[in-house]
Amino acid sequence: MDKNLNPGQDVAIVTGAAQGIGAATVRKLASRGILVVAVDVDADKVHALAEEIGDGCVAVHADVANPEGVESYVQAALNAFGRIDYLHNNAGIEGRAELLNESDPEVFRRVMEINVNSVYLGTRAVLPHMYRQGRGAIVNTASEAGIRGVARLGPYVASKHAVVGLTKTSAIEAAPHGIRVNAIAPGQIATRMIESLQVQWSGSTDREAIRSQLLSRIPLGRFGTPEEIANVVAWLLSDEASFVNGAIYSIDGGTST
Repeated sequence: MDKNLNPGQDVAIVTGAAQGIGAATVRKLASRGILVVAVDVDADKVHALAEEIGDGCVAVHADVANPEGVESYVQAALNAFGRIDYLHNNAGIEGRAELLNESDPEVFRRVMEINVNSVYLGTRAVLPHMYRQGRGAIVNTASEAGIRGVARLGPYVASKHAVVGLTKTSAIEAAPHGIRVNAIAPGQIATRMIESLQVQWSGSTDREAIRSQLLSRIPLGRFGTPEEIANVVAWLLSDEASFVNGAIYSIDGGTST
């Protein structure tokens, strides 16, 4: 794609873009006329999403937990569109639902690698480009689990607390350059991840009973949708949130209230 195809349009990178919150964010940003680089390890799904969006979206198959993968999506954005205005660090995995004393250190390592390294590396890679422009915004996907503890999800909880810390630190450092950094803390959202956790948490228990238990803890009485999360991400990236920096936005139907 010619970088001069749409001169003057803003450019966003979304990781973990193949499904769920990431895919909803890609669609939301594209609907606002923003050019999008959609990044995921699932090549088939992310390319299908880009084809759905059309010329305003470029798909990148990459592992965002390593520097080479991050460099590939940064270069893809610059080659296709010539600039980077926004980054949504959204890639993440849940790991296994198990007690800490029974947990696998390799699972902990991989959860931290994907959930934390990807945010650190992505932020580190795009900030110099944003600094040169004197404008930009980053939104990191943390979690309700990033602001409290959750039994049997130690690695995931630790990783999302780390995302919150990285968000607050980078928000302070980037602000003098005109860059804002915020995070979202979704609760129970109707995605593949919550389906996986319901299966893991149920064990010998009826899965529907686990679902009912989860719903009973949400004051609004339902799971959120990826589109509802994408709405907040799009707002935080926009100039409408021009004085919002270093914030962690809970989007959980009131669970953390």
